Amino acid sequence: MSITRLKKMNNLWEQFTMILVLVVILGCFFINVLNKKPIIIGFVAQLTGSQAELGVQERNGVQLAVENINASGGIAGHKIELIIRDDFGTTDETQVVDRELVKAGVIAIIGHATSAQTLSGLKVTNPAKVLMIGSTVSTPELSGLKDYFFRVYPSFKDSAQTFAQHIYNKDDIKRLAIIYDNDNTAYSKSYSKIVTDRIKSLGGIITGEVSFSSVTQPDFFPLLLKLRESKTEGLLIIASDMDTAVIAQRARLMGWKIPLFTSSWAPTENLIDNGGQAVEGVKFEQAYALTSQSKTLLNFKTRYKARFGNVPLFGATLSYDATMVLSAGLKKTSGKSEGLRQALLETRHFPGLMGSFSFDEFGDVERPYYLGTIRNEKFVTLEKLTSTNLEANK
Repeated sequence: MSITRLKKMNNLWEQFTMILVLVVILGCFFINVLNKKPIIIGFVAQLTGSQAELGVQERNGVQLAVENINASGGIAGHKIELIIRDDFGTTDETQVVDRELVKAGVIAIIGHATSAQTLSGLKVTNPAKVLMIGSTVSTPELSGLKDYFFRVYPSFKDSAQTFAQHIYNKDDIKRLAIIYDNDNTAYSKSYSKIVTDRIKSLGGIITGEVSFSSVTQPDFFPLLLKLRESKTEGLLIIASDMDTAVIAQRARLMGWKIPLFTSSWAPTENLIDNGGQAVEGVKFEQAYALTSQSKTLLNFKTRYKARFGNVPLFGATLSYDATMVLSAGLKKTSGKSEGLRQALLETRHFPGLMGSFSFDEFGDVERPYYLGTIRNEKFVTLEKLTSTNLEANK
């Protein structure tokens, strides 16, 4: 074989080798790209309509958390892709959008904002074995269940009782009337019953209880007139921010200067913006320290305001916690759904924005709860609520 021919063969072999190496490198690159496909997470809440403020706050909190996670490298090298859906505040639409998200391959859903929508959505996600994490859902109906639902806000079973004790003992309200939204009965009717039972056990009287459908935009005057005629000493409103604001306005317009109380559902900026002077002095209970000086929480508030232009309230704070604890669980499973439920159940002392929390065997949490009010158009924390302290002040 001539030297010239040998050189040509060597050159061809070198070229072939280079091409082969390039093919291997490109193959490895594309395999790596495919293996680094995003982790899909869904978010669902009411984002339009008069009762959308809570859902919007929760969406913003989730978005901020996802942006921070992705900026830090994601989870095991995977970015998070967030799919956002509006459930329009109806149980029917809830199941439609949850099915869409399950079909889209979400690894978990953060939502919904209210108890009724959550219970409806779980009929879709539980059979599909897709995790749902609630940020603000607190109905006791979801406690103690071994399913695929987790929440970072506690059941109101204890806080509602303690709030009732406060109303009876410290505010000296022995005769209480209640008005609630029956479109979210899993929350409102359960809350009303717990307060009713506690007031009666202390020797008090529920002078009247009326309900309404927020969907129908009711005239509250006849309902309030009925309750005023019952000679009550205080009024508990269990409704959304907008409905609570309107009810307070109507009560004041009819000259009824009775002490007003509301549940943890209502305290958003909409309550103050739409209630005005009518909601000054309204008291509520909430597992959220409104005036906390925690550096972690203050830093979050600064970042949130810079990103969205307003101050975060409980919905945004808790949805941020929900997203971050989900992220911690996904890191344990390298971003996979297999083992995610167990990873979350094993979560202990997770560093949330307002302090650490842990999931119990049912995916429920315990957090301290506080008495708050509205003073000079600002939310103010009055005190930490505890049953022991209230009993001592009886």
